[in-house]
Amino acid sequence: MLCGEGLTTLFRELKPGTFDAIFDGWYPLRWCLFAEPAHFAKGGKVHVEAVLADEDSLAPGDYPVRLQIIGPRMTRVMDRILTVTIPARNANTNEPPFAKLWCSEDVAIDGPAGEYRFLATFERGAAAAGGQATFHVSDPADLPSVPTEVVLWGDDAATVKWLRDRGVLTRLFASGAPAKREVILAAAKPPAPGGAAAFRELAKRVAAGSTVVFLSPEVFAQGDQATAWLPLAKKGTAKPIRGWLYLKDEWSKAHPIFEGLPSGGLMDYTYYRELIPDLVFSGQEPPAEAIAGAIKASQDYDSGLMMSVNTLGAGRFVLNTLNIRDRLATHPAAGRLLLNLLRYASRDAEKPPAPLPSDFDRQLDALGYKE
Repeated sequence: MLCGEGLTTLFRELKPGTFDAIFDGWYPLRWCLFAEPAHFAKGGKVHVEAVLADEDSLAPGDYPVRLQIIGPRMTRVMDRILTVTIPARNANTNEPPFAKLWCSEDVAIDGPAGEYRFLATFERGAAAAGGQATFHVSDPADLPSVPTEVVLWGDDAATVKWLRDRGVLTRLFASGAPAKREVILAAAKPPAPGGAAAFRELAKRVAAGSTVVFLSPEVFAQGDQATAWLPLAKKGTAKPIRGWLYLKDEWSKAHPIFEGLPSGGLMDYTYYRELIPDLVFSGQEPPAEAIAGAIKASQDYDSGLMMSVNTLGAGRFVLNTLNIRDRLATHPAAGRLLLNLLRYASRDAEKPPAPLPSDFDRQLDALGYKE
């Protein structure tokens, strides 16, 4: 009662959508449809299930039900009739189940990219609530190219293979002053010798105009300090914001990093579900650009960033907590985000390096990268 958890707010006003939710949830006859995975690549399969919840509202008889999977431009992947049979009951008949599975099958999807709907509709004799589940299909052919070579800082064989399989040129990070600005992809573990020496060398590249993409926040950890090696003077922390009974809201900005993906508002769970983490960066100095984040405004207020662009000298670095790296092989949006990140990082690539500031050694010491 003190948290506004029920149907009304703390001001005793009905929450938006309350009546619609109650009507839908308490309807005596309802189709509960499921489609998994919720987002996959063209050519894959979706597992669909249709469950009918019936509070004895259907009289005995046969009811034709139309099952459909409809995609972009009204593409029809499935369109058939299923007969739901409600048997007659007497004193010797067992109580019928509250809910029954009527359809469970795998369906190959080779249609255009976009949103698909799994639908169930009674043709006659009944009218049910529910009856729709959505899922998304992406086309690997739509993935963008990366116009420049990517430098790998640290060892990540799986990510390197994924990039090379898609025609992205890569090479390992090498010490010394490069002849041009670089696009650098940081692995979850720094290259040897690690520690201050590795981050000091990397920071010099950034200050000279290169761009680093940090895919994995664990690269900054030292012992129990999650952000010990973060290239910011104000380290802040990397912490979880749990989404359980009291949910957090994740958002993403309309930005080149999200080109070709839904953005510019709250993140669609059906589209991004497996990529959304609990972990956020919090307490750092304000970034040059806040790209994606999460806010929890119920029970205990909290917020943080899941992706941001920060500057150091003439260059930039991207901080990220989205589950991109671990989902490259299974989630289309992960691959698109990675390629978008590298394309964004390549905007200033190939230019000559900028001179380091005269006091840069002092700046490195302030970052915690003392020799």
